[in-house]
Amino acid sequence: MRLLKNIIVPAPYSIIFLKNHNVLILADIHIGYESYLKERGIYLPQQSYHQMRSIIEKAINITKAKSLIFLGDVKHEFGKPSPQEWIEVKDLLSFLLNNGLEVHLVRGNHDNYIIAILSKFNIPLHDPYMMIDNILLFHGHKDIDIPKDVNVIIMGHEHPAVSSKDYTGSRYKFKCFLIGKMNNRRKLIVLPSFSPFSPGMGINEISKNELLSPLLRSIDIDSFTPIVVEEGVGVFRFPQIGLMRSIIKLRNAY
Repeated sequence: MRLLKNIIVPAPYSIIFLKNHNVLILADIHIGYESYLKERGIYLPQQSYHQMRSIIEKAINITKAKSLIFLGDVKHEFGKPSPQEWIEVKDLLSFLLNNGLEVHLVRGNHDNYIIAILSKFNIPLHDPYMMIDNILLFHGHKDIDIPKDVNVIIMGHEHPAVSSKDYTGSRYKFKCFLIGKMNNRRKLIVLPSFSPFSPGMGINEISKNELLSPLLRSIDIDSFTPIVVEEGVGVFRFPQIGLMRSIIKLRNAY
């Protein structure tokens, strides 16, 4: 699935591949979420990491990528890494490096104290953003000054999804990529959350003021197109968000 020229989605995964640069990019893994829930009395098997690592391995095999960039929120805890985070983040980084990949992390709002782990592997931490030619990569939680020569922005943080309801009234939510233009000039891609525990926000049902990212609140998000790419579901290009909002209003009026 091609999002832009030389920017593709390899198979039905929440990840993109910069073909010209041989780089995989993903966002919002939130390793350690099970431990976070356990502290609050909710017990889930610690299975998400193995699922995510398996998908990353498949994407590497498909694309033959040489580098991988995390667009923030590799870990879930805001504070010091939990034991689960220490073990699983270190295992993932070891796996990537042992397979010959160059690894970078663009800092997210959950990545406090992660430098203690990164320093053991000599992996650079980029804050607030990273540049690849004229492509700007950042997490999305901060206001940033965008260099003039940037023509593509790729970000995470928002966890976009599409909410839908069928004729029986059953509700569905699908993770999605968002793609559009800022001020009719720069192209912007918002990645869905990579974590299986983060279904995301129904971008077609929330108001502009409810968006998490300062950048998205500052632009015309209604002109953006959601693209669902999900294993077991397929690829669906939905109407622009503004049109979807209008459809919801008409449906609710009757």
